[in-house]
Amino acid sequence: MSDSIKNKTTDGKDGGDTKDISFDFKLMFVYHITMMFLFMFNPIEEPLKQLEFAVTLSILLIIASVVHKLRTNWTWPGLSRSSIPSAIFTLIFTYSFLVFSSSTISNMDIISNIDLESLESLMVKSWRSILNAASNPTFTPWYLAGAGIGLMNILVALNLATHKKSAFKVQCKNG
Repeated sequence: MSDSIKNKTTDGKDGGDTKDISFDFKLMFVYHITMMFLFMFNPIEEPLKQLEFAVTLSILLIIASVVHKLRTNWTWPGLSRSSIPSAIFTLIFTYSFLVFSSSTISNMDIISNIDLESLESLMVKSWRSILNAASNPTFTPWYLAGAGIGLMNILVALNLATHKKSAFKVQCKNG
């Protein structure tokens, strides 16, 4: 291993410091690990029940995040010039990822039939493909995990969440 890579992973820079993980990011891990538990052990067999469970868990984790923010005197730093474009890009990327994976799982050939003339038709076909693949109880948690990752990254883009504790502390009034 080269010295520059070794230094980046051991000196706490470039994301190597596990102590600098924000509370919101830890909550995202709780959500993601729970979805992987659903994926591996399938304790809830109905896709709609899995969705209800994920929404309930998300609401509880959001409440925990809001309470944490209130207790630490967090203030929203507002949007930067790149916030909205970044959030839109993240939404498009996440949706595209789910579409491309679902077209493989559900054997719906969306990619070769892309018609950019009719965006509405493309959206209907792609959404149908996602729902078809995600309605399989084996894959529902996988799609819910992907949606959770996308949501977390959108919240980060909008400065409503952070990945690092140090960035979060800067946003708090009592520092």
